[in-house]
Amino acid sequence: MIVELIGATGAGKTTLARGLVNRGIPARRVQMATDLVTDRLGRRWIDDTHAINLLADASALPWFTRSFDRDRDFVRFAFDRLWHHAPSTFAKVNYLRNIVRKLGMHEMARRADPRTTFLFDEGTVLMAYQLFVYSDAPYTQADLEHFARLVPLPDRIVHVKAPIDVLLRRGLARPDRRRELARSDASEVERRIAQAVELFEALAAIAPISDRLLSVEIVDDSPERLDAAVREIAGSLAGVEAESLPPSGPSGNSGGNAGRATLIAFVGSEATGKSTILNEVEGWLGRSHRVRRVHAGKPPSTSITLLPHVLLPALRAMFPEQRTLQVEERYEDGDGGRSTTFPLLFGVRSVMLAYERRALLTRAARSGRGTVVLSDRYPSEASGAPDGPQLAHLPMPPGRFSVRRALARMEDRLYRDIPAPDMVFHLSAPLDVTLARNAARNKHEPEDYVRFRHALSSRLRFEGAPVYGIDTDRDLELVVREIEEVIGDGRATAR
Repeated sequence: MIVELIGATGAGKTTLARGLVNRGIPARRVQMATDLVTDRLGRRWIDDTHAINLLADASALPWFTRSFDRDRDFVRFAFDRLWHHAPSTFAKVNYLRNIVRKLGMHEMARRADPRTTFLFDEGTVLMAYQLFVYSDAPYTQADLEHFARLVPLPDRIVHVKAPIDVLLRRGLARPDRRRELARSDASEVERRIAQAVELFEALAAIAPISDRLLSVEIVDDSPERLDAAVREIAGSLAGVEAESLPPSGPSGNSGGNAGRATLIAFVGSEATGKSTILNEVEGWLGRSHRVRRVHAGKPPSTSITLLPHVLLPALRAMFPEQRTLQVEERYEDGDGGRSTTFPLLFGVRSVMLAYERRALLTRAARSGRGTVVLSDRYPSEASGAPDGPQLAHLPMPPGRFSVRRALARMEDRLYRDIPAPDMVFHLSAPLDVTLARNAARNKHEPEDYVRFRHALSSRLRFEGAPVYGIDTDRDLELVVREIEEVIGDGRATAR
């Protein structure tokens, strides 16, 4: 579970986080997020804040790269605002570095031990500080709503508040004053703090942040006040853990899968609304469950496939006829020939995808009891269907042994090892609707690709899992309500 403490400078976020680590949470291991990079052999002696940040920069970069496909819209939004409105060139570079570090650290925590609660005193929501407070441009309510909709959110958010005079006194007294305030006089510090207080109050009222928010106020520096706040937060987080446990009795009996997360898949052709609907469902489920979101259609690289991924663009340029989409379309149209075997590069790429999907979804299933994993797309059992095996139904060369036959067997075995989803929502819409939606998107796919994926979506097969067909050619509110009613009856979350 990821817990982030937000609030203005001097609110006491770090002090509260350390108090929570010392006190602990029942049935949970509690760590500071920085332990992800310092709690390792040869690093435990590091306690300087600047040294830890540099170490986090280096450690978080690969994780930022892995999460980029999922977070690209937020990255684009954040980088664009900083590029145009950061107060100086130095601030622009420094804030961009902070964005990369915080997103990477968030991804590290997401992939870490699900039985551990990681406390962030500088997490993804706090990036609003750089985007909106230390900025040359004012922000609007629409800017904040856009930020809240795109930013990767923690499981729980603790809004730490204090009176302005207390914040000012603490802000002026702290030896590690923010660089932006280091040379400012008291009136400028007070103005910036007031801006931050206003910003976080506004963010706290916006869903989905408000759906996972706990507010605490520390009106003075007394140990009693601090201890009371720590106890309140610990009690609230313990309650979240209890709510996430499956109900007792036959309907909640999970048998041998007691440590397995619940997997809910959202599948369908392009532009059927998967991402938009997932955002809504994630916000709703996040009020009562730990929610993890993955993208099985674009799984992140693993340590084994990272180097081949680096080489793929060059290979595609050298052999454009072996690009995945072109090969799939050629066989679908019958142009591949009944006896023509598939290109080797296509076979290797298919096996890589199978391996990455198995790694992603196996880890997701191990996220722990009480966690709900929402997957954008999911491997289908039918060969040739979207996101499923791509080689078994294609022509194979004669003879006892062939590399292509070995690749097909390897791909099939990898897909059979992927855990089955507990529930599948098959989203659909008429072709003309998906084409119109695709054309209206900021990042739209080629029309031929949308038509091709729409035609293939009817082949999706999921044996052993309940599949619910959802027509998305309706108001979003009606679609989301129908999905929430199906999930809400307990069949998808009773583990």
